[in-house]
Amino acid sequence: LEVTWMKEEFRIAAIQMKSAMGDTKLNLDKAIHKIEEANKQGAKIVCLPELFYQGYHLDKEGFMKTADTQDGYMFQELSKVAKDKSIFIIAPYAEKTSIPGMIYNSSLFIGDKGELIGNMRKVYLWGNEKLLFREGCKFPVFSTSLGRIGILICYDGEYPEPFRIMAWKGAELIFVPSVWSIGAKPRWDIDLAAGALYNLLYTVGVNTIDNGACGTSKIVSPMGITLIEASKDKEEIIYTDVSMQNVIEARTKIPYINDFKPETFDVGAFENL
Repeated sequence: LEVTWMKEEFRIAAIQMKSAMGDTKLNLDKAIHKIEEANKQGAKIVCLPELFYQGYHLDKEGFMKTADTQDGYMFQELSKVAKDKSIFIIAPYAEKTSIPGMIYNSSLFIGDKGELIGNMRKVYLWGNEKLLFREGCKFPVFSTSLGRIGILICYDGEYPEPFRIMAWKGAELIFVPSVWSIGAKPRWDIDLAAGALYNLLYTVGVNTIDNGACGTSKIVSPMGITLIEASKDKEEIIYTDVSMQNVIEARTKIPYINDFKPETFDVGAFENL
């Protein structure tokens, strides 16, 4: 199969924005405005922060009231924008399910024709999130015309295994929408760079600001080098032009993927702990 798109560059946009707690309409309107701005700057794919639609700091009742389904109002509105602007959109939100009371910390992945490519449910819930959401259990990788793309939500990116699982499923680019704290800023820097370098792929950390968040959204190369980084405390959009050919070049220089030995992992060793 010839993959001619692999040598083509495209522009990534990481939208570092602050959400109003519980005001989904305001947050969505702001996000659409910023997506349109990114589109004018040539972005082909944009990512918003974790739970941008509701805001992160709500209680159980707040999330229950504002949670939306995969095909709900948020998707319908962003689908129109994606189709109109021919842009891919990663949109994190609190996901309502068909079972009353069961909600997930999730992210929609909307294609440039307005279609729903997929939905990622956060697997590792941090702290009190365990009291608010149900845990996801899968690390999907989505095939698109831009390349193979994964989504890890905040704490998912603190473990090396999710990055490796996605790399083994063919991921070339992993987005990490987050609400990452100032106190954990050193881990933000290390986790994104390590995830990129150890798996020789692009990582894109998309954070919010205020309420103790450290900002500094960033795009990291397959060699683990930060290509661009946002400020600590301002709403802004950062851009980088990337090529999936750089993933191939990195894996040619450093043979981590080719030399990796999955058969050395004895999963059964964990059973008796």
